[in-house]
Amino acid sequence: MSVRLLAVCLLVAACKPRRETEGGSEQPPPQVVLHGARMMSYEGERLTLSGHAERLTYQRAGGDVLATHATLRVPPGTTEEGMSVGTEKGMDISAPNMEGSLASKQMVASGGVVVRTGDGMVVETPRLTYDALEKGAHGNEGVVVRGPDYRLRADRFELSFPDETFTFAGSVETVLGASERD
Repeated sequence: MSVRLLAVCLLVAACKPRRETEGGSEQPPPQVVLHGARMMSYEGERLTLSGHAERLTYQRAGGDVLATHATLRVPPGTTEEGMSVGTEKGMDISAPNMEGSLASKQMVASGGVVVRTGDGMVVETPRLTYDALEKGAHGNEGVVVRGPDYRLRADRFELSFPDETFTFAGSVETVLGASERD
């Protein structure tokens, strides 16, 4: 009985005409909102990204995704060509807000981004742009990096996963031998 009732409700909802907006065009299809979402992204059979979000909104038109209070995990590993995908021990990227596009394969994290590597490095920046096609990230609003025996502050940064390099630009200050808590 309940299965039939559910089927009837779905049929009625599907048959409703779409409402028109002020400009006379149809409204875009409804977006999907997930609470407590777990995410996984693959290239072929290889897991390239996983994570979770308190709330995830997916807009069908354009493939835009908005996540709040999210953490993404870039696992360690290599591509079929032998290039490194993340750090040797992987990394976590956490932020209050993450906006991405499945079409462009780019994501912007904002609101206080924290990147933690398996090697003990902690990176903090107000905003970070991740590009899955280029396998890299960059930021132009300042960055603070802390490690087991160093600290660094810079105006801008670029990170390349394939060659595992950080490039810092603008005003850069480095303190070697500093503890992570300094």
